[in-house]
Amino acid sequence: MTPRPGDGREAIERKLQHDPDLFLIVEDDHRIIGTVMGAWDGRRAWIYRLAVQPSRQRTGVGKLLIGELERRLKKKGTLKVNALIYQWNEKSLDFFKALRYEVQSDLVMVGKPVKQRTRRRNVTS
Repeated sequence: MTPRPGDGREAIERKLQHDPDLFLIVEDDHRIIGTVMGAWDGRRAWIYRLAVQPSRQRTGVGKLLIGELERRLKKKGTLKVNALIYQWNEKSLDFFKALRYEVQSDLVMVGKPVKQRTRRRNVTS
């Protein structure tokens, strides 16, 4: 998995404060072998950053993570779960299609980086 903007430590810590019950990790012998982040905005649910250690892919870890995340999101009242997947990521597309997720070909994702404001300091000499 390639880190993206927003995948830094601070962003993960904020995520853990916002939806701690939707940040799931699977361990084996105290080693992380899979993880997924979910989000719930009160209307729609989202799946972000599913990752399974390559040697553990196709062993049910991803399916376990998504199943548990869906269960938790359903408990919150969501009616639909969405996942954002790059078109070039055929492995992930195939995985989600096998779980009965449908490609929404009529949707286009748009995004814009938002710069965080920095405080101006008065410097005196």
